[in-house]
Amino acid sequence: MATAATALPFPLADDLLQTTLAVSLTAINLLRPVLGPAEDLLDFTLEYINPAGQRMTGLPERPAGTLGTLFPHAYSTGLLDFYRRVFATSQPGTFDFTYESDEADSFYLVAAQRSGDLLVVSLTNSAQQERPAVEQALRASQTREQAARQAAERERNLLESILEQAPVAIGLFRGPEQEVATANTQLCAMWGHEPAEVLGRPLLEGVPELQGQGFAELIGEVARTQVPYVGREVPAQLAQQGRLQTCYFNFVYQPLYGPGGELLGVLDIAIDVTEQVLARQQVQHLNEELAATNEELQAANEEFLANNEELTRTQLQLQQLNEELERRVTERTRALAQAQAEAEHQRQRLTRFFNQAPAAICMLDGPDFVFELVNPTYQQLFPGRQLLGRPLLAALPEISGQPVWHTLQHVYETGQTHEEVGIRTPIATYEGGPLKDFYLHYIQQARYDEHGRIDGVLVFALDMTEQVLAQQRADALQAEMLATAQRRAQEREDLFNVYERTPAVIAFLRGPEHRLAYFNPAYEQLFPGRQMRGRPIADIQPEAVEQGFVQLLDHVYQTGETYYGNELPLKVVQPDSDQAKTTYFNFTYQAYQEDGQPAGISVFAYDVTEQVLARQQRAAQQQQLRELFEQAPVAIAVFRGPQYIIELANPAMGRLWGRTPEQSLQVPLFELLPEASGQGFEELLNTVLATGEPHVAHELPSLIDRAGRRETMYMNFVYQPLRNADGQTTGVTVVATEVSEQVAARHQVQALNEELRAANQELQATNSQLLRTNADLDNFIYTASHDLKAPITNIEGLLTALQEQLPDQLREHEQVHPLLDMMHGAIERFQKTIAHLTDISKLQQAHEQAEELVDLAGLLRDVQLDLAPELAVAHAQLLVDVSAHPTLSFSPKNLRSIFYNLLSNAIKYRAPGRAPRIELRCMPGPGQVVLEVQDNGLGLDAAQQSQLFGMFQRLHSHVEGSGIGLYMVKKIVENAGGTITVRSEPNVGSTFRIVLPV
Repeated sequence: MATAATALPFPLADDLLQTTLAVSLTAINLLRPVLGPAEDLLDFTLEYINPAGQRMTGLPERPAGTLGTLFPHAYSTGLLDFYRRVFATSQPGTFDFTYESDEADSFYLVAAQRSGDLLVVSLTNSAQQERPAVEQALRASQTREQAARQAAERERNLLESILEQAPVAIGLFRGPEQEVATANTQLCAMWGHEPAEVLGRPLLEGVPELQGQGFAELIGEVARTQVPYVGREVPAQLAQQGRLQTCYFNFVYQPLYGPGGELLGVLDIAIDVTEQVLARQQVQHLNEELAATNEELQAANEEFLANNEELTRTQLQLQQLNEELERRVTERTRALAQAQAEAEHQRQRLTRFFNQAPAAICMLDGPDFVFELVNPTYQQLFPGRQLLGRPLLAALPEISGQPVWHTLQHVYETGQTHEEVGIRTPIATYEGGPLKDFYLHYIQQARYDEHGRIDGVLVFALDMTEQVLAQQRADALQAEMLATAQRRAQEREDLFNVYERTPAVIAFLRGPEHRLAYFNPAYEQLFPGRQMRGRPIADIQPEAVEQGFVQLLDHVYQTGETYYGNELPLKVVQPDSDQAKTTYFNFTYQAYQEDGQPAGISVFAYDVTEQVLARQQRAAQQQQLRELFEQAPVAIAVFRGPQYIIELANPAMGRLWGRTPEQSLQVPLFELLPEASGQGFEELLNTVLATGEPHVAHELPSLIDRAGRRETMYMNFVYQPLRNADGQTTGVTVVATEVSEQVAARHQVQALNEELRAANQELQATNSQLLRTNADLDNFIYTASHDLKAPITNIEGLLTALQEQLPDQLREHEQVHPLLDMMHGAIERFQKTIAHLTDISKLQQAHEQAEELVDLAGLLRDVQLDLAPELAVAHAQLLVDVSAHPTLSFSPKNLRSIFYNLLSNAIKYRAPGRAPRIELRCMPGPGQVVLEVQDNGLGLDAAQQSQLFGMFQRLHSHVEGSGIGLYMVKKIVENAGGTITVRSEPNVGSTFRIVLPV
């Protein structure tokens, strides 16, 4: 059933725009911005949704809530940001996005433009249309993006495997207790403990052997200073194979930061170099043994030289000591043989050591460094090259210009021993072969002849190529692992931030007990004040057990089937009361696995309470609308087609027609009411049906057959065209109200008005007569006062002349003087009475004076100046407070007269024995203003108060006065439409209250 046009939140020049919005197949929305405290644009309310938009969204024409609450995906898709940008820049724009739902996903094209304080939005949904090429391209892009995300996930899993299987030890320590947050298998094996013994525990508690070795202090220093620490070949006592052993490690303690720059912990990357250190120590031991052997050999040479010298001295004495010489020669020959045998033994021993030493040893002779000796280990470095007997540069020409060549020359020239550790030396292992990088640890030591001159260089070398390359690979792997760990930590932190900031409810449950492992702030807000982390859902939320949610969780965990809940109610008992709050959610329970086994359930939900309540409210409103239609005090009916078939008629319309609903429905109108033919109704309906223009009629007379007799009725009604979805007029809606009683009453009122008009004319004539009488009275008073002035003035002049003519003795006579004073007093009182009569005659003229906006404070200052002498003599205190109503529209002269009379009376009639205190206040009231003058004077009893405002009434004889002042105040107030009253108590004071209309 079509109804009257819905009032839109903007004016229409005609119904064309309204009709266009109604028949448009495109969704049209009008959005109004929602601003924050800092005038920042937060969201939009939906001021209007046309029928196509209502069908698309399932929302009413003016839904409650904001865009963000009704469509949460407006944040993730960027739609809300697009609306903000268009509204802020006033530049029209278009936007497209894809919304994925359970049923299908749809591609939306949006156009928006600002219009004044509103944003006009047009939306097109491609769900029911052939997908355009751009959408197909977009979907292909989304498919590629999803594949890329899966590849990234596989890569993250691969990185986790690499981290676990890395040949280096990796761990992460958090907090002041240095809790072991991460430790891969290599690090646990290095410590000699299982992962369960160390993970989640402080380092020194999980690995107590490290107590007192300084590692915990180093980690604490890195966390405090955030400066990395690099340790090389650092010894550590660790439990290895059931006993403490000394191991050596190269390690890095690196601070690890979060995205906001906060310290997450200290990263440990370590490599076991125990074998390299022990090997180097063995080489050092062999070098020391070789040096000792050299010292022994040198001693033997020195002894041999000494023996030669002694032999020379013996030969010089040969002639003199021949026999002794022969004996001694024999002895010396025997000793020499023994020494030679010993020297040969030492030489053989040295040769065995030289050949068996694990280090590369060679002897270079002379300044050309000829290879004099080369042990097998040295020769193995160059298996394809001839070394013995050849100069160094002839055998190994590639070392020319290298550091090893320069250091040899320096040792030969200076005799200073030179050592290098891990120096790179490119050398070819075969003649003409490619250069190969050797990393050598060598010692170059000068050799001396029997005269102490350098005649060669002894070289001890250890090939460290494999160790150095391994170290380089370890360093590169360490850097790669560090970067990977940092990247993964950043990814996890980014994901964590998304979870923390999303308005949706997210939680992760672990195990068959559904223990709450993680929950975001939106989840926590559902259960305020509850301790939840690590506890089973059944313990945290007993409501979930009662409402069957735990049973659902058990089913999802056991079967792996995802559960989708739509608009399910959740009742949560609030901490501040025993009442349960009901919230409606769309949610998903989805199982996840670890190592192929069920591990837990992920919970994703979003609040749809507003939508559910809005739909319930809409249903209630529809029910109310139906009840309103049935119970409406006006008659409503719907006619369809050119025959005006009665499609709908409420009971009020049935009573108007005098027919029951069963008699009325699905019957042509003029068949049901044949008496309505010929009264012009059919022509009106035809015009509305043809033109589509509504028709309004007031108090239209109609003849209707009711209860077997024809009655004349008067009705107000509206004929409203009823249109289909194509905008074609297919029927007419009529809303009618019977006004027969009102018409009859109006006719009666018109008759009464005629009678009243005649009475008013009589009253007007009476008023005119009264006005003339009042005018004559005013003229009489004015004339009397004016005409009496001359006689009294003459009497006063004659009395003065008489007084001047009387002799002084007679004038001062005891009987004459009082008579003269009494005559003067009578004349003075008569003059005052004439003056007061003049003032009374002027009251009517004063009433006709124009009103002005009077500044009360300024007017009262002038009155106070006029009364200053009286105030000073009486030592009176005058308090004025007109701040609540500082101005008043009144005749300034009349208002001054009111204030002057009231204040002067308060001074005159003050109480003896206390200083006068007078308060004047002005206060606003509903449609009026109140003036109060309060004093602490003599006061009045009830009888005096009843006579107070009469003309020439004087209630106190000890003060001069005429009794006309308060009478004039009362007349001025009443002429202005106000009232004046008094509250008084003898010997306490009086309060005069004036109420004036505003």
